[in-house]
Amino acid sequence: MARDQIKLGKLFGVPVRLDYSWLLIFALGTYNLGQAYFPQAFPEWPTWLVWLMGVVTSLSFFGSVLLHEVGHAVVARRIGVPVHDITLYLFGGAAQIAEEPKSARGEAILGAAGPAVSLLLAGAFGLLHLATRGVSEAVGAYGILLAGMNLSLAVFNMIPGFPLDGGRVLRALLWAWKGDLTVATRSAARVGQMVAYGMIFVGALLAFGGNLQNGLWLAFIGLFIESAARNSYAQLSLRNVLNGHVASELMSRECNYLPPQLTLDVLVNQYLVGGARRCYVVGRPDEAQGLLTVHNVRRVPESDWRTTRVGEVATPLEDVISVREDTPLWDVLQRMTTEGVNQLPVRDEAGNVLGMISRDHLITFLRDRPEMDM
Repeated sequence: MARDQIKLGKLFGVPVRLDYSWLLIFALGTYNLGQAYFPQAFPEWPTWLVWLMGVVTSLSFFGSVLLHEVGHAVVARRIGVPVHDITLYLFGGAAQIAEEPKSARGEAILGAAGPAVSLLLAGAFGLLHLATRGVSEAVGAYGILLAGMNLSLAVFNMIPGFPLDGGRVLRALLWAWKGDLTVATRSAARVGQMVAYGMIFVGALLAFGGNLQNGLWLAFIGLFIESAARNSYAQLSLRNVLNGHVASELMSRECNYLPPQLTLDVLVNQYLVGGARRCYVVGRPDEAQGLLTVHNVRRVPESDWRTTRVGEVATPLEDVISVREDTPLWDVLQRMTTEGVNQLPVRDEAGNVLGMISRDHLITFLRDRPEMDM
């Protein structure tokens, strides 16, 4: 998990995380509702009710965004596509899907799932408004506002520009037509970039026309979509290059096996200083006890190095995140990204450490490959 995210728990078995950038947009949304929308629409409301409605509405909207992403995640799992997690962040939310759907039909269903959930929520909140508007003005206002927000969320996401949901549906149609996922992704991403450029242009016009806040926000979203479209195609190109290759091809097999009683001062002077190896195993090749990294050593004050043994500070092998020698390189890269690490030990079926694979190995592997720029 990235350091700038908070783990909230799981929904339908999918981890849900909160990026710290979400706090900013939540605060801005609550402020706009409590300072502008509700006071103007209902000037007779007391201040406490205005701000309570601002907080509740903002939380409900992001709950709706979460359900939108849960829709993607549930459908992804139904069609056999793993989902790493769901993250709420500055621009809403994203379900991190581990791999591409296996068919154009699956891609179309996956892309439409989120907007379908948002439309259902819009209908539910609309019914809440109709049922309560004559009973409670606050609840009725809450219902119609959330109905409009969810409808807007569905419509916006169905814009046919990848990686928006509508762009995924467009990619599915192109995939079915062309029979090639890479070609379809390139075309859908191009459309996504054109949509983004249009949003940036309109945002600039609004900003210079006096509507600074909405103009800058629209332009900012356009910049995000343009970057996401470009990165989505680059990611698929990277995956195509890594396909067919496994961890054992790139891993470094030059591991140092350290006796558990070795002290840290000897380790630093004889192994770490001037050494280029990254793999330090405590124990024997057939009976490894744990792995040692520079981070393990740094946690111990230098004054204690002479009396601290490597066996005392090494990470136990059962607690180490690792991959198998036959793990595809794409999965290795995904694992590094998900766990926020730059290297992973490679182990065999018996659990023995065979070597270490790092981002540097992957970069070196890709260096002489064809460029993946759009």
